[in-house]
Amino acid sequence: MKQFLLRYAVAAGVLCLIGLQEASAQAVRLMGMITDADTRTGLPGVTVWNKRSNMGAISGETGRYYIEALPGDTIEFSSISYVRTAYVAPGISATRNVEMKRHIMGLQGINIRGRIYKQDSLAIREEYERYFGYKRPGALDVLKTLPSNPITALTYLVPSKARKRREKFGEQLKYWEEEKHIDYRYNPDLVAKITKLESPELDSFMLAYRPPYNFLLNATEYDLLLFIKQSYERWQKQRGELRKDSSN
Repeated sequence: MKQFLLRYAVAAGVLCLIGLQEASAQAVRLMGMITDADTRTGLPGVTVWNKRSNMGAISGETGRYYIEALPGDTIEFSSISYVRTAYVAPGISATRNVEMKRHIMGLQGINIRGRIYKQDSLAIREEYERYFGYKRPGALDVLKTLPSNPITALTYLVPSKARKRREKFGEQLKYWEEEKHIDYRYNPDLVAKITKLESPELDSFMLAYRPPYNFLLNATEYDLLLFIKQSYERWQKQRGELRKDSSN
């Protein structure tokens, strides 16, 4: 019992020391816009990763990002079909815009800017595996860990902003992985080939009839083509009814 209490006291002391060290370190706030280097448009769903703290964030719908770091931390940016890029955090909070270049693959002397969704998706899954499957530790985890590692068990009991950030980051990773899977299969080239639509009508149609992730996960190519065909028929019918109402 005395040995356990001693280990408990040492663990508490270590936690206090860590807390003091973190409080003394002056974090900086980094933000900005992530864009495609060619089109200059904002890139949503880019993983923004602090390589020291092993914490990350995801860029928003317009490509804007926000992350905290310590001066000297390496901030890395990665996204499917784009070349990774990084910069070192400065000594003060700052706005830093980032341009990302697409992967370029050579094929018989011809440069092709293409999607390598499957390879990149597997790589991201492997790199951030613990965040994809992250679960908040419960009482059973505390009881199992306490005898062998009281320091870790105590961290489970203390409310942690870092743990909340891990949970949120894991949720964001899953969301953007699903969105990119949809974009990969339900792409403008395929939809335009079937519907013969052109922008801006093509964009409106694809947004209105965007298929759910669970459907595409198990759908064959035939299922997807049939979905697009039937959706386009409904689209034409609705447009016909709108024209009829407006004429009346």
